[in-house]
Amino acid sequence: MRNTVLVIGSGYQEFRQYVLKGLAHHCDVLLLNRGEVDWQLPFVTDHRVADLDDPEAVGEAVRDLVHGRTVAGVLTWEEKLVVLAATVGAELGVPTMPVEAAQACRDKAVQRTVFAAQNVPSARFQLVSTAQEALRAASELGYPVVVKPRAQAASIGVQVVRSEADLRAAVTLAQDSEFSSVVDRQVLIEEFLVGEEISVDSWVLDGEVHPYVTALKRTGYPPFFEEVGHVAGPVLDPATRRAVRDVVERANLALGVDRSLTHTELMLTADGPKVIEVNGRLGGELIPYLAELSAPGLSAGEIAASVACGSAPRSVRPTDQLVGIQFLYPQRDLVLDGISVAGELADSAWLRTVRQVREPGAQLRLPPREFLGRAGFGIVVGDDVPTVDRRLAQVAAQVTVSGHPLG
Repeated sequence: MRNTVLVIGSGYQEFRQYVLKGLAHHCDVLLLNRGEVDWQLPFVTDHRVADLDDPEAVGEAVRDLVHGRTVAGVLTWEEKLVVLAATVGAELGVPTMPVEAAQACRDKAVQRTVFAAQNVPSARFQLVSTAQEALRAASELGYPVVVKPRAQAASIGVQVVRSEADLRAAVTLAQDSEFSSVVDRQVLIEEFLVGEEISVDSWVLDGEVHPYVTALKRTGYPPFFEEVGHVAGPVLDPATRRAVRDVVERANLALGVDRSLTHTELMLTADGPKVIEVNGRLGGELIPYLAELSAPGLSAGEIAASVACGSAPRSVRPTDQLVGIQFLYPQRDLVLDGISVAGELADSAWLRTVRQVREPGAQLRLPPREFLGRAGFGIVVGDDVPTVDRRLAQVAAQVTVSGHPLG
């Protein structure tokens, strides 16, 4: 008999269809969504649409959707909905991520405080509300510092600041980039960690943390940290992998995470791995999809379904192939016409796919005017990290994002 799982928020088709499809292979899916349900229909047993910012509307829709059904798990892969999913699970009496842990995963300041108290390696920080407080914090921490929103994801609104002259503008940008539900406008001023940034996707169940894919993060558009690509698979040497696993386990357990998938970001510093943040949901940026390509048979959907229902996943296996993704940006702000692939690149055996993810007519702007203003992406494979990086650079250079100027 198949389990029934309630999913809150489907996310964007281009970045989440693979996991919803995989989930549907292993359980019956009930979907509570913010917007119209169309591409999701082949993968869901039933659905409701509601204003997910309205607790009464959510409660009514959930009661209607689950009536007469036994729900074995509740999950989301949308950052903004992590606390909502945990709350709905608790109200239904369905074991899921503890609400307090979900709240901690959504609040970088709470995470930093917990990590400091439990000796989990992380960055020194101060939480500030005004530019004047930020100036004092930066002076105490020492330049350069990183300024970031308290609750955002995907490095949106995050930038490195190297002098007092640029700090006020960075604080304003971080405040303006925050989710509208965060009303206190507090931002983090953090120690600037030097090293290579990575992410680790894990499943957490019954007090045990199980990493299943690691990715190297590639950023661009300095002084911002726009995520322009990732390289996933066997990217770490054995000693570093062991050290990373230890820190990831300690960070997740310190926050009280359980019965959940997590996406932990770290910096590999000269002093060892240090945690940047723990996200209480499946990784974004198609990283779990890269894991599926790296380890045929692994299914992010099966992992999500199993953990949501309280069982160890059966599809997890070592990631053996290096796989990279390059996001495609225009050269300047524009109204998108489309993307085109150079013939030489299109014929390359190592190129797995190039996809356009925005419709013609979409307005694309570069950071800081817009974050994640991508036209599409390309996926490549390679035998070592430098080779994958070179091929990602070729994708960036040989896929043209065309359009006409804004305004």
